[in-house]
Amino acid sequence: MSYVKGVCHFGLSVADLEESIRFYRDVLGLVVSERREQDAFFQVGNDDVLALIQYPWDEERFDAEMRPKNRGKNFTHFGLTAESAKAVFDFQEHLRAHGVKIVKEAYERWDGASLYFLDPNGYTLEFIYFDPAGIAED
Repeated sequence: MSYVKGVCHFGLSVADLEESIRFYRDVLGLVVSERREQDAFFQVGNDDVLALIQYPWDEERFDAEMRPKNRGKNFTHFGLTAESAKAVFDFQEHLRAHGVKIVKEAYERWDGASLYFLDPNGYTLEFIYFDPAGIAED
């Protein structure tokens, strides 16, 4: 029996809450659903929430303690759903126009398309489309 029914939210510590809000709102197009002094919440899809939480100390300490050391060179990431393979390639151009660091260029996969990029805090995000027709059945 599984007790876990889904993912309620993802929470990320951020070096600069205002800069992170601008990135997730203005570049990724997410809508702030709740804003408090030290955190902000974004509704993602129908059921998911992304929480950005202001790291309580300065950016230097954030760099030493929290910022991912591999800066996009590791497999730890979270994925955002794209509506089509074309949307993945179009979104890459949108990210470039905003000066966002692309970690792995958009590419077609056997089951869709994907690209990886960094947020202002060094977290790796994936923008991915799964093609239902491309997913093999056992």
